[in-house]
Amino acid sequence: MNQLTQIDLLRHGELETPGLFCAKPSEPLSKKGLESLLLATQKGEWDVIISSPQERCLAFAKSLATQKKSELCIDPAFKEMDFGDWIGVTTKTLWKSDSEKLQQLWDSPENFIAPSGESMIAFAQRVKQGWQTLLKKHENGNILLITHAGVIRSILADTLNISYQSTLRFNIEYAHLSQLHHYPDGIYSLRSHGISCYT
Repeated sequence: MNQLTQIDLLRHGELETPGLFCAKPSEPLSKKGLESLLLATQKGEWDVIISSPQERCLAFAKSLATQKKSELCIDPAFKEMDFGDWIGVTTKTLWKSDSEKLQQLWDSPENFIAPSGESMIAFAQRVKQGWQTLLKKHENGNILLITHAGVIRSILADTLNISYQSTLRFNIEYAHLSQLHHYPDGIYSLRSHGISCYT
């Protein structure tokens, strides 16, 4: 019997609209984005594929689950942080129009509240609850979670016992995998396939 739970964390691929700070839920992937996900997952086998309900994750998750003959679960706990008024706006525009608030997200993310959106505290709690449910439901399984960079950062902060701000040193690129092993004693180990750390 497998004595650990293995979870692959996969960020969605590149978006059709370039330069967005946070895409709308219906935003599709670009052709390059889809191709990069196919490449990242071609050798993997999973008992279950869990996906954010947002289109940039879900469309590929449905296709992959059929191809791999894996169970598919859609979990809103793993959707991206609700950035409110910033959804659908380019990062370039935000640096011009709301640079002080945007800078706060990098300097003190624990105090950040998106304009007309979600607070970092509420977001982290949502993701943590979803993660705990995932571990209970799929204990000792081999799981693929297709989600967003912010969600992956929140999971890494919680499981590795580091601050969210510390995870900002990780460059979590489109369509890259990181793998967490969860052992019966509650310890985690991280194997990175696509996270680079800047010191």
